Amino acid sequence: MLQVISLSSLVHTQGSPRASSGLDDVSFTVPKSHLLGVIGAADSGRQQLLELLAGLRTPTGGRIHFQRRDLTTTPPGPGELGHVAPAEDSLSGLLTVRESLMSAHLLRVGGQTPEQRVDKVSHLLVATGLETVAAQRVAHLSAAQRRRLLLALALVSEASLVLCDEMAAGLDVRSQQEMAALLKHITHDRPGRIVIHATEMLGNLAVYDSVLVLHEGRVCFHGPPRALAHYFSISTVEELYPRLAKRPAERWAESWSRHRDSYYDAFQMQEAPAQPPLSAESLELENQEAAGASAGGTPLPGLAAQAAHLLRRRWTLWRRGQREWSEHLALLILCPLTTMLLVASNTGYLSEMRAGNTAPEALWPAAYTCAMVLLTQVLMITLISLRTAFREVAGARALLERERIGGVRPLACLAAALGFLVPLMAAHGAALVLLTDLTGASLPGQAGLRLLLLMLTGVTFGCLCLGISAHSRSPAAAQAGAWKLWAANLLLSGALLGFPRPLGMILQPFLTMHQGWSGSVETLAGLAVFKPITHFVRTWFATPELAIFWLLVQAVVGIALAAWGLRRRSP
Repeated sequence: MLQVISLSSLVHTQGSPRASSGLDDVSFTVPKSHLLGVIGAADSGRQQLLELLAGLRTPTGGRIHFQRRDLTTTPPGPGELGHVAPAEDSLSGLLTVRESLMSAHLLRVGGQTPEQRVDKVSHLLVATGLETVAAQRVAHLSAAQRRRLLLALALVSEASLVLCDEMAAGLDVRSQQEMAALLKHITHDRPGRIVIHATEMLGNLAVYDSVLVLHEGRVCFHGPPRALAHYFSISTVEELYPRLAKRPAERWAESWSRHRDSYYDAFQMQEAPAQPPLSAESLELENQEAAGASAGGTPLPGLAAQAAHLLRRRWTLWRRGQREWSEHLALLILCPLTTMLLVASNTGYLSEMRAGNTAPEALWPAAYTCAMVLLTQVLMITLISLRTAFREVAGARALLERERIGGVRPLACLAAALGFLVPLMAAHGAALVLLTDLTGASLPGQAGLRLLLLMLTGVTFGCLCLGISAHSRSPAAAQAGAWKLWAANLLLSGALLGFPRPLGMILQPFLTMHQGWSGSVETLAGLAVFKPITHFVRTWFATPELAIFWLLVQAVVGIALAAWGLRRRSP
């Protein structure tokens, strides 16, 4: 049984000294094996109610009792809750329907054999009417089929409380009827399951066991759908919203509080008394089970198992996304060629230097060429890192939020993102060095150490952009933040030439580009070409070891920011 007791979630409107919107004193009871429809206009508070029940929002007052626990202090475990948000961007269009369900099952349910997983996914496909499109990619599904898939994804762990938001909005009449019937079916597909559907639509109300009418955050009615017309004195349910608008929400709520008991008696819906809370010991045990188990005592997969699957899925999406991998392939070729074009006229001086010509007319142009090759490579690798990392979290925000509610650990998401980003940046760094060398701009000195510095520069800047992405509302905001970081690195790295030495020494540890470039230049120390570089570039060169240290520190900062952003709910 689910009991909502005097629940409030008041929101302060900017400029108003008092709370003026949100839920206010909402109370109702939902028995087991029950389909409840929460109906109301856009500003009625129905979405807030779902978020409170799901533990995504903290109430300002009241209690929510579910299975003898107060959900306001102990949110439901991921295996108990199925939350279906209307955002279809939480689906991966490149996966098939069966792959999407199998992926969700691998992330949310542990301790299963492959045969058990196949059986469960097959059951969900049949139960939600998706068996005929199981092999189709999600991007090719109709709107109604995508809603069915969202519902199936919420059911992989046999949730006992299923919260649905606007499952039929925007669908044709036939699809709306089929969706209503599907909600009724899944209510009885598992014994004791409670399904709550919040919607603005007034069609197909007869399918619900009861309906809860919200108006401006107040309960105006709770009872069987057939009693709506009688209570509100309307001839058809389509007149409900105009009728509600004729009286303030406070008066509707007051009227319902006077008539509630008589309606409950008439329709045998007498509200049960609040169940006593569990003892402290029992509550602690329940919390431990909720944190580590899904419905029926099935444990969640471990952190390593979740991270490994997320990483495999990310590489699968990368391979199937032709535009993404083709862009990376183009960058692997174009960036070294661009570097070569910028210094092509001076590569002859590099050849003379390698041949032992140390005359000033050959040595100084060779020194300039070495500095420019290293600077161009650093600029290229940071641009590639920016392009790759800024979308990694912000571009999958809805998907990550759905999986986080389902029990996927933020650290698993972070580990998968790093497992994708690090080897990709390492590959680009290696390609920049090797292909640049093949095109004639091979530099003297410690090539292996320069390669390590360049790859680490790309990984570090990618980690920082990943941190920005994890704190951004959208890919556009993440891209803007990443570009600001890149521009600040470029400008400040150049400005170090004119800064007083104390200020420059303070700033340079925080500049990724400067550490990558100056550490690479320092690998030329001891060669004839190094002294001319120190004359025309009067800055502070970091030793390779010091540059690696500061790059690693910056990478750790970026990873910490990303972990913090992933632990938070969507900004």
